[in-house]
Amino acid sequence: MQNRPKISIAWSGGKDSTLALHRIINSGQWHVDHLHTVVNADTRCVGLHGIHEDLIERQAGALGFPLKKLYLDPSHTNNAYQKLVQSYCEELKSQGILHMMFGDIFLEDLKDYRDTMLNSIGLTGVYPLWQEDTVELFREFLSTGFHSLLCAADASLLTKEVVGLPLSEEMLVNDLQQVDPCGENGEYHSFVTDGPIFSEPVPVTCVDVISKAYRFEALNEAGETEEHSSTFWFADMRFVEEGVPGN
Repeated sequence: MQNRPKISIAWSGGKDSTLALHRIINSGQWHVDHLHTVVNADTRCVGLHGIHEDLIERQAGALGFPLKKLYLDPSHTNNAYQKLVQSYCEELKSQGILHMMFGDIFLEDLKDYRDTMLNSIGLTGVYPLWQEDTVELFREFLSTGFHSLLCAADASLLTKEVVGLPLSEEMLVNDLQQVDPCGENGEYHSFVTDGPIFSEPVPVTCVDVISKAYRFEALNEAGETEEHSSTFWFADMRFVEEGVPGN
């Protein structure tokens, strides 16, 4: 298809952005220019996923797309995040890239926040999974042939034992009944290791599960920024090469 609009993919490395990308590719309507991800400058990890940038780079390589990393300063404030993403959006516009894909499913306030920021610069958000049933999306992800590990979890909602395990129908039935099946409210996060749009697997192993507090800002119902803290389980994941965990 000629003259397809270019699109930048908001990439977390997790199942929702992967399934959304899969749909974007299969639609044939878009030219995927690159993936972009926000990386904490101090830890070199992706937000609450806790996945090191090296693994995200390997993931992008297996998907066959360039990766643009946006480094968030150690303050991790919403203002710092907004300035970072706005600057990136201006850069996209200057390159003639006017669309950005997200894997969001049902959080209206988050979508409104994204769209307000994008539209102010002249960009448009694309949401391939928007308002779909999260149980069905979870099962579609599995049945399509994707493989993913649960890489982080809210310690108040999920146990340490599920961290580092593969997403599965068994996990959906036994462990995710008290949370949104796709973790859309931030209950858990995942890291995708293989699937139909991967040229090769990204083999990883979980060498440890770490508990730590994470401070972040979020918008309340009045649109005001509030500071929150949560304790999360994080999988310490390492790349595996020829059966040996990478450093």
